[in-house]
Amino acid sequence: MSGREDISSGNIAAKLYLASGSPRRRELFDRFWGVYGYSVIVPAFDELAAVDELDDPAMLSPEELAEHLTAGKIAAIKDNISDSEEYLAVAADTIVVIDDQIMGKPRDQAEAAEMLKKLSGRRHRVITAAALLAHGQKSELLMVESETTYVEFSLLDQRQIDWYISTDEPMDKAGAYGIQGYGSALIRKIDGCYYNVMGLPVNRLMNMLREAAVKSPEFSFISGLLPWS
Repeated sequence: MSGREDISSGNIAAKLYLASGSPRRRELFDRFWGVYGYSVIVPAFDELAAVDELDDPAMLSPEELAEHLTAGKIAAIKDNISDSEEYLAVAADTIVVIDDQIMGKPRDQAEAAEMLKKLSGRRHRVITAAALLAHGQKSELLMVESETTYVEFSLLDQRQIDWYISTDEPMDKAGAYGIQGYGSALIRKIDGCYYNVMGLPVNRLMNMLREAAVKSPEFSFISGLLPWS
């Protein structure tokens, strides 16, 4: 079920929306864009159904799949916003990939343990797709891009896996770990954007905003969302 939460009123001409129920994305969004004021809308979007509707999901790369799901999330919130509003909405979707297998959120502790064993001592990809939807009186701009970060786990023994599962941190996260929490103790190194692993590729998003401001000057409020502007 979708829900809407108004965080605060801001100082830009248009409304700003975050289409996500993720506490990690909200934390990052608040850090960089909270000063402008924004509303959170949790998309009423069934990811499994969206995948089932594809003619052949296996034909999509992980990046294409993440981008497809992110575009679906941002489309799902449009019914919650007045069509007469000028606004910018942001959505994201994160997937974890190892051996060309996509790892979702674990269904239970046993599955979380299996995921962690598979990640142990190995390198994997974290792909986050971000979408921007700028909506105006006469036009609309949608941009969807993905970012990849490589994460390498230390070699884990059973005690480490049992300890980490006991924290309950793995249970609501793709790949069964969170880099920003206890999971950091399991990670040997990363190559790429740290925030991408948290679920919001901040640098990529900043570049998308900058490109959108140049590409579509009719959305004059976009340039004001760059913190250095």
